[in-house]
Amino acid sequence: SMKPFHITLTLSVVLFIAGFICPPMGVIDGSVLTAVGLLFSFATLAQVPEIIQSARNGKTIRLQNGTFSATVSGEREPRDKLSQHSTED
Repeated sequence: SMKPFHITLTLSVVLFIAGFICPPMGVIDGSVLTAVGLLFSFATLAQVPEIIQSARNGKTIRLQNGTFSATVSGEREPRDKLSQHSTED
């Protein structure tokens, strides 16, 4: 289920907005910021098994960032088609 992702996303948006609305009440130590970052990263990593299971069930997952693109699916490409991808660049 995507519940941890949605909870983390909602909490991060609320904290982001609250950071603009509420005046600072003091200095936030760097260790607190690091701990919050780690907690959010663990919540994100908790979704990795779900993504792998979705790919095994035949769903296609595509990640894109600028010129980088990665596609994961449950279907295997033929060996000769894989070698074509590496020689096209």
